[in-house]
Amino acid sequence: MRVRAALCLIGLPLACAPAGANPQAVGAPEGPLVMELFTSQGCSSCPPADQLLAKLAGAGSLGDRAIAPLSFHVDYWNDLGWVDPYSSPAWTERQRTYARAIGDDRVYTPELVVGGARGVLGSDVAAVSQAVQHAGRPALLRAGATWAADSVTITVTAPADAEVWVAVWEDSTTTRVTRGENSGETLGSYRVVRRLDRIAAAGQRASGAIKLDPQWRNPGAIAFAQRADRRIVASALLPR
Repeated sequence: MRVRAALCLIGLPLACAPAGANPQAVGAPEGPLVMELFTSQGCSSCPPADQLLAKLAGAGSLGDRAIAPLSFHVDYWNDLGWVDPYSSPAWTERQRTYARAIGDDRVYTPELVVGGARGVLGSDVAAVSQAVQHAGRPALLRAGATWAADSVTITVTAPADAEVWVAVWEDSTTTRVTRGENSGETLGSYRVVRRLDRIAAAGQRASGAIKLDPQWRNPGAIAFAQRADRRIVASALLPR
């Protein structure tokens, strides 16, 4: 199964239905599976994972699963010679929160957290494919968005047991790295989360506006419902 899934992923388009896929009710609306890559421009092991995330984002699916890859740049590599311009201590803390919820005793890069429930090495094609196959299927979140040049306004209805967050990303940027482990490299960054805002408490319908920087390239957004145990139980892309 692992080899078959890896071949499906590498081949693209990702039309191979994985053996043993989780069943779902016929006609049940489903949201994309949120996949969060914790990465850093200061980490020499991260570029292959960043490239894999770019391939996944471009495909939009893996096997029979719609997917929504995101990248969160952590800050714990910044003191080794290169300050990642996309890094944030908030993203480091988010990864640590996942580690506690999943029962992991460490954080590392590149780590891909699938559906808020399982962490795998983000450059391991077979491990990523297997994690997607076995991940829970999020419901389709009731969410809508109105985009403007400097903001996006979201209206959502949260499930009874999960609060709703919106991640806004910047896509397909390049950075010339002059110090650290990737010194001399020009690195691509994909689906880089620039804002992560809570829009609705559990069980509530709410609206909220998120400011956008006009300098962000190819911005996009996804809304997702996340329970206290960190599992993501519903999601919806917010197309422009």
